[in-house]
Amino acid sequence: MGDIMGRRQTMQEKYKQQMKAYRKKRMKVENTPFLPPDGNVLVMDSLNPTKTLKAEVLKTQERQHRQVIIHLACPECNSPMDWDSNWEAFICTKHGKKSIYEIVSND
Repeated sequence: MGDIMGRRQTMQEKYKQQMKAYRKKRMKVENTPFLPPDGNVLVMDSLNPTKTLKAEVLKTQERQHRQVIIHLACPECNSPMDWDSNWEAFICTKHGKKSIYEIVSND
């Protein structure tokens, strides 16, 4: 018959493969903008972190049985802002300089 099924993995090889998958999953950063349970979203201007503003949610999408914010209305010009995962914030470029709004928890 020969080697049709292929070589069996040793325990050490299996362990190395599992650890590689685990490390890869652990290093993945979770920064999805989930909608708070009460539906009120407070944002903070990254350039002026002293005051928080209430933001209007324009569009959400369900992911893993939770609501994810897709678009927020810009507190300055009311145009839809998109999520930028590198900044971990919503970004608006519609007026003069780029505005970066981070979601803050309403604790």
